[in-house]
Amino acid sequence: MAKRKLSTQQKRRVSGKRSKTELSDHNQPRVNDDKSLLGPEQHGLVITSFGKRVLVESDTGETYKCAIRQHLGKLVAGDEVIWQTDMEDNSGVVVSVHPRTHELSRPGFRGQTRMVAANVDFIGVVTPVVPGIHPDMIDRYLVGAKQLDIPVVIIINKVDLIESDEQWEAIAELLEPYDEMGIPLIPASTISNEGLAELRSFMSNKNSVFVGPSGAGKSSLINALIPDLDIRVGKLSEASGLGKHTTTNSILYHLPESQPNLNDGGNLIDSPGIRQFSPMPCSLSELESMYPDFENFLGQCRFNNCTHTIEPACAIKDAVEGGEISYSRFQSFQRLREEFKASELSTNA
Repeated sequence: MAKRKLSTQQKRRVSGKRSKTELSDHNQPRVNDDKSLLGPEQHGLVITSFGKRVLVESDTGETYKCAIRQHLGKLVAGDEVIWQTDMEDNSGVVVSVHPRTHELSRPGFRGQTRMVAANVDFIGVVTPVVPGIHPDMIDRYLVGAKQLDIPVVIIINKVDLIESDEQWEAIAELLEPYDEMGIPLIPASTISNEGLAELRSFMSNKNSVFVGPSGAGKSSLINALIPDLDIRVGKLSEASGLGKHTTTNSILYHLPESQPNLNDGGNLIDSPGIRQFSPMPCSLSELESMYPDFENFLGQCRFNNCTHTIEPACAIKDAVEGGEISYSRFQSFQRLREEFKASELSTNA
C-alpha cells in the first residue's frame, strides 16, 4: 500500500501541535537523565517548594535547587528524599521520596485538599489571652488535627498581659476540658520569655507547625524562637532565586540548638497557608469520635441516630447537665454539626 501523503494544511496542523509540545517541554524543569553526569544518591530534606522545583538541604547543610522526577508528584517542606547532584550546573534531581508519617493539608480550590507540609510531629494551637481565648476556635483546630491524625499542644500566648489571679482562674476554667483530655498546655510570652524554654524543649527534634487566629502572636513567637529569621529568609530567597516573600508555600526552618553541636533544635514549618485551617466536613458519627470527652457516653442515647439536640434520653446532654462534658465543648460540637450538615445540603443541591 502506498504511503499516504499529508496535505499542506495537515502538515501545518502537525507542525503547530509539535511547536506547542516543544514549548510545553521547554517550560518544564530540566531533568538530566544522563547518569554519567549525576552524582551518587544521597539523603536530603525539602526546605520549600516553588513551581516545579524544590530546595533540598543535604546532610552537610548545603541547599540545592532540584528538579523532581515526574512520577513523584508534589513535594513539600518536611519531605525526606533521595536526590543526586547534577554536576553540569551544581543543581540536583530528586529521584525518590521516603514514606511520609503525618501530612498536613488544607482545603484547596473546589473542595480539593492541598498538601502543605509533610512529617509533621505536632501542631501548636496558639491562643492569646488578649484579645481573648475562644474555646470554639480551639475545638475547630482540634477536630482538624484529629482528622489528620496529628498531635496537638495548646500554647497560651501573651500571658504577660494577665494582671490578676482572677484572670488566671478564668483562663484555667476555660482550658480545664483540654487539660482533662491530656492535651499539653504551655503558657508563653515573648515579652517576659515565660514558657519559651519549655516550648523549645517540647519542640526538640520534632517538626512543628503553629496555627491560630489573627492577632494570636504567632509571628512574634516564631521570631522569638528563631532570632535570625529575617537573615534566613533572605538566604532562602537567594538560594531559590525568588524575591523575598514571593511564595506562599511552606518553609522549614531549623530551630537553634540548645548547645553547640548537640543537634536537638528541631524544625518549625511556617506558611501563611496553614496558619488557619478548618476541619473537613464529615458524618455525625465521625464528628462524635473526634470529641474524646464524648467517648464514655456514646452509644447510650435512646436513639441510635441521636443528634444530641431535641431527642429525649440523650446521654450526651445528660453528661453536659451533670458537668461531665463542658458546655463550651458541647456548643462547638453542635456548631460544627450544623456547619457540616449545611455543607452536605449545598453539595447535594
